[in-house]
Amino acid sequence: MAEIYFDDPVEESKGTRKNFKGVLALILLMIVGGAYVQTTLAANISLNSGSRVEFGQGVSMVAACSGANSLTVTPNSEFVNASGSGAHYLKTITVSGIPSECNGDDFQISVYDSTTSTALPIFGETKTVASIWNNGGSFQGGKGWLGSTITSGSGTFTVSFTTPVALASNVAKLTLQSTTHVAGDCRTESLCSLGDIGPGGGTVFYVGAAFTMTGATCNNKCYYLQWAPVSWASTQSQNASFNVPGTSTTDARATLMPSNLLVGTSTSFGSGLNNTSLMANAVGSGTSSSNAAKAALLYAASDSSAGQWFLPSRDELVALYQSSVRSSGNFQALNLWSSSEVSSVNNYQVTMETGEVSAEARGNPKLFRPIRAF
Repeated sequence: MAEIYFDDPVEESKGTRKNFKGVLALILLMIVGGAYVQTTLAANISLNSGSRVEFGQGVSMVAACSGANSLTVTPNSEFVNASGSGAHYLKTITVSGIPSECNGDDFQISVYDSTTSTALPIFGETKTVASIWNNGGSFQGGKGWLGSTITSGSGTFTVSFTTPVALASNVAKLTLQSTTHVAGDCRTESLCSLGDIGPGGGTVFYVGAAFTMTGATCNNKCYYLQWAPVSWASTQSQNASFNVPGTSTTDARATLMPSNLLVGTSTSFGSGLNNTSLMANAVGSGTSSSNAAKAALLYAASDSSAGQWFLPSRDELVALYQSSVRSSGNFQALNLWSSSEVSSVNNYQVTMETGEVSAEARGNPKLFRPIRAF
């Protein structure tokens, strides 16, 4: 484990002179040039040799996985204003020069003051460890990462603390170590892989870059799609009223309403929840027994998430069919409803046997499975 030590405050080791013109020039530079000053005069850092380095400058150190390769660690602070006062807090830490030998490991960063051996909280009010997973050269949050943001680059990452809590003036030592990767909890930390169990008990079938799902809790920062358990319909009060009720191993069948009205749905990825809401709230939309869209929105799963489950759009349903974990979903080799209209009387459907996309009259009962974005 590598360590960086912080010495006395710069104000005590460097003489400073008040220069009104210099301060004014700096303010003008920030206004005109858009500069963002993130360093602080709150502390110096040194690495064993005792040579002083200010916040905002990097120092070389090694971690277990890096061997003889030196990493550059650069802490930065941010001034947090308060009424009549304010203070500098440790805001970001950048680590660069990371070799491929560290692929697959977690980096763990902690900070300490000069008198105790207990790590200081650095973000999220009480979290004392910032964990960053080196996922094959792409860096992302490790276990316990919520409350921080990871920016990934080639051989480098920056961890930023949404609400920093470690005063820069209190930080006397920074430690960096590499450890065997420990997976986070998919349900609580949004660190999911294909096939993981997501919030509410569904199965993750899509993992990708951030996308927008209008109306979803994740909004424009959705990364995952999951399907509901095959048994979902059998847990619903209206299950017996579906054209064909669902069981613990088979999906329910229902019609889609309204059967003769265009409501303006989309086929695109990210439109499923809005499509479903349009079909559920249209004039003459029927009941949750006759309208699969209404039934999907009512599903609350195991975490009271009613309103977040929906019928997939055409493109989302195609992604479900193409998912490498589809075989674990107990999908019958039949057609599933999408929430995307073809015409005033037809919606798209996708067969789970071949992936064929076709049109079907909404008045004909078909299988359906709610999905959810998070």
